[in-house]
Amino acid sequence: MAVTAIVGMLIFKGRPNRIRFIVLAELALVIRFIFTFVIYSNGTEYSGTDGLIYHQVAIDIADQLRSGIPVWKLDYEYTWYTVLIGIQYAVFGVNRYAASFVNSFVSILTGFYITAIARELKFKDRRSFLTGTIYMFIPSMIVWTADTRKESLIFFFIVVIWYMALKVIMDRRLSAIKQGLFIIGICILIWLSTLLRIYMLYTLSGALFIYLMLYYIKTERKLALIFCFIVLACSLLINFTTVRKNMRDYHALSMDRSKSGDEDLDEELSSIFNTIMEKDIAASINGFLTKPHLEDVPYITDIAANTMAIIIVKIEMLLWYLGLVISVFGIMYAFIRWDPYLIGVLAFIVSYGLINALICEDVPDTYYRYRAAIIAPTMLFVDYKLFFRELKALIAGNIHTR
Repeated sequence: MAVTAIVGMLIFKGRPNRIRFIVLAELALVIRFIFTFVIYSNGTEYSGTDGLIYHQVAIDIADQLRSGIPVWKLDYEYTWYTVLIGIQYAVFGVNRYAASFVNSFVSILTGFYITAIARELKFKDRRSFLTGTIYMFIPSMIVWTADTRKESLIFFFIVVIWYMALKVIMDRRLSAIKQGLFIIGICILIWLSTLLRIYMLYTLSGALFIYLMLYYIKTERKLALIFCFIVLACSLLINFTTVRKNMRDYHALSMDRSKSGDEDLDEELSSIFNTIMEKDIAASINGFLTKPHLEDVPYITDIAANTMAIIIVKIEMLLWYLGLVISVFGIMYAFIRWDPYLIGVLAFIVSYGLINALICEDVPDTYYRYRAAIIAPTMLFVDYKLFFRELKALIAGNIHTR
């Protein structure tokens, strides 16, 4: 909590209302702590799904580290996130509460950086702080980040990558060295994100390509071309060294293994494409954006028979639908202004959503969890006032010209 306050004061130094915002961030952090105790009320070795699995793998990793096995020779399953927890367990002792508290802290940092992005985009302070505050208090964000799941880290990487990409291009005060370090940092985070979710490479690098090329076309700054070339080069390297190696047995891909056995990469890819071709694409996209529907909420396994949780999720879904409608105006505003950055963020949202809609299992619970990664970026578009203000200015300008 002390580190949260310090980081908040540094990021928002000199901004009005920063104290109130940091106090709300601390409250959001405390709520996550309380929720952690609630979900572990039956014991840390019995609660959770993916979070429990990662916790158990981390215990084994901690045992390996204590026995003298170096990090690069560890034997583990799933993602490198389990190694991160395992190192924590090896140093400080096995404590799932502590691992969850770290995740909660990282989630609050995500709220800080989405607020910082809004500020860099010249949104008003009130709207910027409101964006971060809403994000930190969204019930599903609390659920996904108060456990030992990898979601908290994924959300953080996405937002920090876009924050750094904005700073490199927009902050003219950055020296060439700092710009270079930011670009290298972005490439490293794209690689780490790909190791957490294999398709993140294509959504992040593809969206950054669109952002940087549009910016170059608009301004002809060579920095955008250099940045774009480095990202593409790193992405190709990651594709051939990481994606191909980790494609097989990737648990998030709903592949049909009953027909061919999927013994090599070609068969893996063929299975994925067959799964996509068999889907109703429109229904899958609708499901990703809107599920769980209100009538599906009571049947979500984790909250079944919990009346309060069901009500909270239904309210959140109604607010999400409202946010989707309002974000249409924010998207139109981005295209009217031809804003390369916002169009790039939109490209990430669309590509990430499309990939998940086509390859993930058609289960409301799954869509609900995987959609959480685009909530923070989507919030940058949830504002109808900017669109109508721009439209009014365009109309007034045309009348004045005539």
